[in-house]
Amino acid sequence: MATATRPDPGQNTGGLGRIDGIPLWQWPAALIAVGLLVAGYFVSAWLGHPAWAGAFPAATGEWLMARMDDAYLWIVLNRNESPLFLYGFNYVSVTLGSAVVLINQVLDYLTWVGVTVAGVLVGWRVAGWRVALVVLATFAVFALTGLWNESMTTLSLIVTSVIAALLFGLPLGVLAGRSDRFYRGIRPVLDFMQILPAFAYLLPFVLFFGIGNPAAVVVTAVYAMPPAVRITALAVREVDRGAVEATTSLGSTSWQLLTKVQLPMARRTILLGVNQTIMLAVSMVVIASVIGAGGLGDAIYQALAKVNVGEAFQAGLAIVMLAIAMDRVTGAVGHGAHTPDIAPRFRLPVLGGGLAIVITVVGVARVLGVEGWPRDLSVDISGPINAFEAWFESVAGDFTAALGEAAQSVVINPLTAVLTGSPWWLVVLVAAALGWIFAGTRAAVVSGVSFVVVGLLGVWTEAMDTLAQVLVAALVTLVLGVVIGVLASRSDVLAAVLKPILDAMQTLPPFVYLIPAVAFFGLGPVPALVAAVVFALPPVIRLVNDGIRGVPKATLEAARSQGSTKWQLLTKVELPMSRGSLLLAVNQGIILVLSMVVMGALVGAGALGFGVVFGLAQNQFGLGLASGLAIVCLGLFLDRVTQGRRAPRA
Repeated sequence: MATATRPDPGQNTGGLGRIDGIPLWQWPAALIAVGLLVAGYFVSAWLGHPAWAGAFPAATGEWLMARMDDAYLWIVLNRNESPLFLYGFNYVSVTLGSAVVLINQVLDYLTWVGVTVAGVLVGWRVAGWRVALVVLATFAVFALTGLWNESMTTLSLIVTSVIAALLFGLPLGVLAGRSDRFYRGIRPVLDFMQILPAFAYLLPFVLFFGIGNPAAVVVTAVYAMPPAVRITALAVREVDRGAVEATTSLGSTSWQLLTKVQLPMARRTILLGVNQTIMLAVSMVVIASVIGAGGLGDAIYQALAKVNVGEAFQAGLAIVMLAIAMDRVTGAVGHGAHTPDIAPRFRLPVLGGGLAIVITVVGVARVLGVEGWPRDLSVDISGPINAFEAWFESVAGDFTAALGEAAQSVVINPLTAVLTGSPWWLVVLVAAALGWIFAGTRAAVVSGVSFVVVGLLGVWTEAMDTLAQVLVAALVTLVLGVVIGVLASRSDVLAAVLKPILDAMQTLPPFVYLIPAVAFFGLGPVPALVAAVVFALPPVIRLVNDGIRGVPKATLEAARSQGSTKWQLLTKVELPMSRGSLLLAVNQGIILVLSMVVMGALVGAGALGFGVVFGLAQNQFGLGLASGLAIVCLGLFLDRVTQGRRAPRA
């Protein structure tokens, strides 16, 4: 991320052509580039959209899709004959599928009573009685919603995926922490993986592992691995150099240094990386329902397909509780929390006592014939939720429909028309120009090449539709995020109120945000954009708030002493000096919006996300993979443009 040089408090930077390292010509130049694009659209329309001034020629894309379809057909026909699959991917697929089944069988054998007792004991021992109550409430939701079996399937998928992610992620992180060369080599790969929208991961793994739980485990493990690698590397690198040098001077081997010093001293930070890996796995397992993963994600997917908000809400509530419980338990481990001190005679051994209780409970339950939670004891809340949706539709349906139609016709459709109706080569040039204006030559090349690749893939119109939706949702997200972040930086009370809300919002899997959006706005692009805005808001608010609060107090006092008003203080001092945080807020906000917008295909948003879903559903692998690759290209463009120029060295 770009860092900026900060001016002296009393310095007048207005005549220098830069404020805090920001060239003053950037925004006018960007507006000129956008103006040329709009002018190109009107000229093309006036000329009747001739071939040379229209969308990207589709011939290359059609050829590529046909070749990808042929490759997919060959793999399907030769999956059980090719050595690559017979002795490679098929073995991995069988191993992972068997692991999911085995863990699910273990959970079934423990019965609902044993699983609940084991979960509560772990939560109590690791994080105290409050978290234990959260775990108990989570299992109660699983049971009372009638989704116990689906919840155990989801839990099995998460456990398998996390084990696979940590099995590879932690060693890679240790290696990156101990080798500068390896760290430099793997860092751009991790950056690339973390800017990819989740939907873009699905198709490549379906190609090699087919539809079902094995593909879901692999895609979830790969998606969740980057924080394990990155945070482990950071933890090993931040171990006190004095301790490392002292151990080395005593003749310790490299292995002894790692196991006796670096890993123990980095344990707390590594556990935080494990927490992040688990939360990403929870998020991706739900999305992986699109490629045949069972469990709670499939329950939501099927409910949204039937536009049954009540059933989707039930499954969404179970996922939310699962995410919160896992976050609290693993977060407490990372922060070193433990059970409050109690009388020694009541203190259970960490393993023996708890294990004895679980074994006893499971034994009694098996003797009594208890297994999964009886479905006839569940409480169906889908009816009241659907009734509320119907009531809301009767009361405010006309207003939300009118609001959605206005947003569609006044904002989204015109922007889409400009992007799809302008000459494709002009769109490429403007994208490259924006990359150069905001982030330099390398970003310009990446931006231009990304758009050319989108055209060659044959999904130009769909990509421009997606880009229009992302730009609209991103603009709303950034405006709201900056305003709320500034207000939070001004008020400790508001910041304290927002903190638990933002924590909860960042814990929720993105799939869940679609449910209330559909309930209030129905199907179409608008609910997808609303969900994207809400999903991307928390990090933007946090980064703006933290950036402004990080401005040195002496600088603020110097500005006040010169008679600056609150508005001048904000616009001339705080926001310019928070440039790094603001750029990161823009970057993260736009990338999160993109990931959610493409997921909106599940609720009728269309565009590239629809290409992925339709390609999976109809075995049109070429269309699905082309759409997924185009999503990657848009992500690269948006990421590079919003990283900003690096400030010149002093």
